[in-house]
Amino acid sequence: MLQAYSNENITNPEPVGYYDLIAHEEALQRASDLAEEEKQRKLEMLEDDELITTASEAFGELFSTNYSGAADKILNEIVKAIVLGCPKDMTVRQLLSHLSLEAEKIVTDYILTHAN
Repeated sequence: MLQAYSNENITNPEPVGYYDLIAHEEALQRASDLAEEEKQRKLEMLEDDELITTASEAFGELFSTNYSGAADKILNEIVKAIVLGCPKDMTVRQLLSHLSLEAEKIVTDYILTHAN
């Protein structure tokens, strides 16, 4: 038989770890928000052409290493895309895919290090 509850103040404590989970979720959201703000800041810099020098220096890094042929290859792909008319949805990632993994790493590491 079910017992009827009285009008007493019955509290249901939160499950064990609930507040830790909430704190973790809030920390993840803050980190995500900060990453998005940083991305937006860098996009604004790009719109102002402030990172063009960084990008050219990054590809200059390829010319000063054993990957000068890789730099030539990607520049050739850019020229082909311009001359032949690249698809509207061609991405930087697709252009970088013409580089070896090591050469792509040189370019992306340089940009990530110097585009602050």
